[in-house]
Amino acid sequence: MITPTQTASQTDSQTGPQTSTQTSTQARPEQPAQQPRAAAAPGLTYQPNVDVCDCGAEVMLVTDMPGASAESMNVSFEDGVLSVHAKVPQRSLPGRQLVQEYGIGDYRRSFRLGEGFDASQISAEYRKGVLTIHVPRLAAVRPRKIEVRPA
Repeated sequence: MITPTQTASQTDSQTGPQTSTQTSTQARPEQPAQQPRAAAAPGLTYQPNVDVCDCGAEVMLVTDMPGASAESMNVSFEDGVLSVHAKVPQRSLPGRQLVQEYGIGDYRRSFRLGEGFDASQISAEYRKGVLTIHVPRLAAVRPRKIEVRPA
């Protein structure tokens, strides 16, 4: 079983402590960011939506992370938690900005993995703004077809 984890508790100077979980179909910004950033950055961190697919021998997680690069991504597994973090560089547009609807920020998401996964074989690939993570099952718990022979 793979389950999303809750985000760390945050403190906002105007609204006080906040804790959020991502259950909606939209990526939501968290403000302020959990870790300090450079002074020029606004400090947004997004929880991207993730599709999780049971593919038999593995579970595959797929998420859109536009603006990030493979070099800026950190996918890690520790104490049963698979974590994804990607830094997105700020962009500047020429001239005076009249409307800004597209938020720029980093991405962060974590999942607790249940028993039965081979953590040493987790792999990830990033192509055209989409991160795909492969979490293979241990051979002992993979579904398999049992051949029935005539007696």
